[in-house]
Amino acid sequence: MIKKIYFLFLFLISTNLQGYPAQSELFGLSESMVHVWVTYGNGVTGTGSGVVIKENHVATDCHVFADSKGVNVVKNFKKYVPIAVFADWKRDLCVLKFDDLPLPAVSMKNSEELNYEDKVFALTYPNDSPIALPSYGKIKGIHPFEDSNIIRTSAAFTVGSSGGALFDLDFNLIGITTFKSPGKRYGNFYCLPVEWIDQLLRKKPQVNLVSDAAPFWSLPDNQKPFFMQVIMPMQKENWLEVVRISKLWTQNEDDNSDAWFYLGFAQKKMNNLDFAKLFLTQAYKLNENHLDSLKELYEIAKKQDNPEEASRLIKLISDIDSDEISNILKI
Repeated sequence: MIKKIYFLFLFLISTNLQGYPAQSELFGLSESMVHVWVTYGNGVTGTGSGVVIKENHVATDCHVFADSKGVNVVKNFKKYVPIAVFADWKRDLCVLKFDDLPLPAVSMKNSEELNYEDKVFALTYPNDSPIALPSYGKIKGIHPFEDSNIIRTSAAFTVGSSGGALFDLDFNLIGITTFKSPGKRYGNFYCLPVEWIDQLLRKKPQVNLVSDAAPFWSLPDNQKPFFMQVIMPMQKENWLEVVRISKLWTQNEDDNSDAWFYLGFAQKKMNNLDFAKLFLTQAYKLNENHLDSLKELYEIAKKQDNPEEASRLIKLISDIDSDEISNILKI
């Protein structure tokens, strides 16, 4: 019965998603996904997601079970209890170690091999779903952070999805679904890079679930990376604050296309179109897959009644993703 429901769900959500994996392929991949169950005492429980990254090892987010009384994973109605945990509490990446987990591991692909607008999909256990469900989208940001990159995607996830898997179309694990920014209009979904997993497994495991640091994404705004600082002012449409943060961002990372994009986006919102064009063009020069910059430049060309420039931009947009044209022409 569960398999029938799963296939029906996949059929309904993938009818218009050309280029994404077939339902049967996703069902096979889900064998490497596990449902994480957590107990906190006094009858309080929680759930999350996990993915098998090597024999007897499941990667997930630390915040799923941090400071809890116990954690286990469930697959095919059978419970498995870990014997140790590798934990990087600040990065919010944990790996549970088992001695009896008979599930296949996935292959992995590092973040430096990814590109903006690559098609991706997430597999997670949202809202206590008993089976892993997919969410489709694209890579919208690859943000340098510490020694790697945080991946921003349009493949949405929700409560219960923490610790799930983000895959490319070759079924390589490319990220661990971790946190989303607040709000809906400019909401973003972020994943941890898989290269952190190898680094984590070189550490000594611990036998308890006690955390020693807060996740980086939960810190006060002024301690967060720029790609997170800019979101709340955007939600509030505080464009002067977006400009302030983006300027600092460009000064610290002058080769970061997203820093220039947000600076140009805010200038456009304030109707400073010449400045907006300058900064958005810089974002595209730094990253020729930066589709969002081209879309904003196209809107400016329309506002300035420049059909030749609009046609040029439509061609550039189509070269990145021809499926976007029908949506853009409605703008």
